[in-house]
Amino acid sequence: MPFRLHPPRDRKLFRLIKESEAVPMSKGGRLYTPGDEAQVVFLVRTGFVRLVLPSLDVGGNERTVAVALPWEMFGDEAFTEGHRRYGAVAGATCVVHPLPKAAVLAGLKTAKSSLDAYLEGQEQELHRLRHAQGGSHGPSAAQRLAEVMIDMGARCGEPAGRGVQLSERLTHQVLADLAGAHRATVTTLLNDWLYDGIIGSTPDHRFSIRRPGDLWALAGYQTVVTPEQAAADQGS
Repeated sequence: MPFRLHPPRDRKLFRLIKESEAVPMSKGGRLYTPGDEAQVVFLVRTGFVRLVLPSLDVGGNERTVAVALPWEMFGDEAFTEGHRRYGAVAGATCVVHPLPKAAVLAGLKTAKSSLDAYLEGQEQELHRLRHAQGGSHGPSAAQRLAEVMIDMGARCGEPAGRGVQLSERLTHQVLADLAGAHRATVTTLLNDWLYDGIIGSTPDHRFSIRRPGDLWALAGYQTVVTPEQAAADQGS
């Protein structure tokens, strides 16, 4: 699963990126398919890449199982398996960098912040899978979607007032795939949250999280209000 690189601190990995050849991709362009040989890992510089699997429905479209966002690496099955578990498709106009797996592994050995991010990403993926497979007693579609939005905000959110603005345009279908929900359900939930002011949307259809505390509550988490937040709420 994708993990975020910290190039300003991890100079050996950053040097690999500077020396690699950038590969521009148009939206919908395919980088590889499941079963292909895996000799390199990739880093996203701009845009985002969808990691996909065939649809569970006969004749259906591919489903997105994860997204790799700017400054995130993906294709780490090259480290151990030698073959691709997922397909990789450009989710927008983007630029990626192919990086030799041996050089990346060598760089990770001395790049503590990126190694920590890689291990944290693996833990988050296990958490996501456990959460999604909760069955009838698991989280609702609203909870799962809220958690996806929180994750996107943490990974590609830019400060905007008391909330964050997502830097990438994620479609309802991509969000539905990530949340393990039907697109119609996700569209209804997003419209409700837009109406309530929990999230916002720009003219180019990029989402923002306006009230992060409410989104955390929708995801089923208890939020802690800091004194600064409490003072800001009283003053508004």
